[in-house]
Amino acid sequence: MIKYAKLINEETKEVVISLGTNTDFYKSIGMTEMEVEQAYNGSWYISGFAPQKTEMSYVEKRIAEYPSITDQLDMIYWDKVNNTNLWAEKIAEIKAKYPKE
Repeated sequence: MIKYAKLINEETKEVVISLGTNTDFYKSIGMTEMEVEQAYNGSWYISGFAPQKTEMSYVEKRIAEYPSITDQLDMIYWDKVNNTNLWAEKIAEIKAKYPKE
């Protein structure tokens, strides 16, 4: 996508872009027309330089899905009271869903 943009980081090729239509103003502050793309994090870059979101590791996926420590302790308590095994089943389900790589 072509937009008026100004390079703000030579190493990463990150740019700031214009959102309006006042081309004379954008030119006056050093912006030029460039082919740009937006990264997953919302920042803008010269096309071809936008960082790509990396796939989460199995550890990160597990952490995101595990219940909070408070909820896990509550589950363990009620498993003891009710003679159930819900906590262990929940943890095993998550570990099976995201096995070690």
